[in-house]
Amino acid sequence: MISCVLNFYKNIDREKFRFDFYTYGPSKFDKEIEELGGKVFYYPNPLSPLKSIKALKEMLKKEDYLAVHAHLTTLSAVPLCAAKKCGIPYRICHSHSTTHRSEGLAYIVKSVLKRFSKIYPTHLAGCSMLSNRWLYGKKSAEKAFLLRNAIDFEKFSFNDEERKAQRSKLFLSESDKVIGHVGRFAFQKNVPFLLKSFKLLCEKRDDVHLVLVSDLGDEFKVRKEIAALNLEGKVHILPPRKDVEKYFTMFDIFALPSRYEGLPLVAVEAQVMGMPCLLSDEITFEANVSGKCEFLPIKSEKAWAQKLDEMLDNLYRYDEKELIREKGFDIKLESKRLEEYYLSLGAENE
Repeated sequence: MISCVLNFYKNIDREKFRFDFYTYGPSKFDKEIEELGGKVFYYPNPLSPLKSIKALKEMLKKEDYLAVHAHLTTLSAVPLCAAKKCGIPYRICHSHSTTHRSEGLAYIVKSVLKRFSKIYPTHLAGCSMLSNRWLYGKKSAEKAFLLRNAIDFEKFSFNDEERKAQRSKLFLSESDKVIGHVGRFAFQKNVPFLLKSFKLLCEKRDDVHLVLVSDLGDEFKVRKEIAALNLEGKVHILPPRKDVEKYFTMFDIFALPSRYEGLPLVAVEAQVMGMPCLLSDEITFEANVSGKCEFLPIKSEKAWAQKLDEMLDNLYRYDEKELIREKGFDIKLESKRLEEYYLSLGAENE
């Protein structure tokens, strides 16, 4: 979630607000945070709650914070507990995701932890109504602050020259059809399902390629699956980049077969680029910000292959930027809402 929070920090009035980032390990974003005037602190993983709370208490006492905004969903209870013990007046729990029974032990752990979601915060927030209802319950979700995972609209514009340049790097022609996916190689994102669906699609047509953008998770397992399905040369794995919109230009369709999500920012980015999207029906329909998304259950690879084939035969580009902006996904406008929200916290007690 660091990238999401950093997105807001870039666009918020930094004369009025300072963000310090508490994470449990160095990241590629640390240098940029510091260049913007923020600080980065590391603390023990909240999966070791007692150790984590103790360390956070010592760290938070050294700073003069008015608020702690925790973006860890179920694990937010850990930093917010430390913040409460330190007497920090405003403590915000932020929900970014949900869960699914297929997670097994993780599902059980999250289901237990979410019972603590309303004990330590003074305020509740989240990225979608689905994620808010899941973490806080229906009644509390109605009162929670809804802050959309927003993007920089100026960056996400289709560019035909960039499309050709990106495709040429993979030796792809304009006649090739490219399905794109951006996300961690993790259980949540369900990449093996996408690979099996793509294998069936390749049996129907030979003009398709799949581009997977990720450097997080079990890449070895994904490459092993690609080899087992004899998809070498048809599936391309690319590392993430700050200007990910350049990758989007080469895609014809965006596919996201997630087992669960809060509200996936990558799906919003794809729609701002005017791209047809095929999403799992486990993803909230709030993600259909353009009205151009297709949703399918993730029960049948054959059904996904058929739908992708159909979409590729009827490709089109659209421009629904104004509609998406009106729905609250422009980072410049949403950052102003966040400013107003922070300022309102103090006003409540005046």
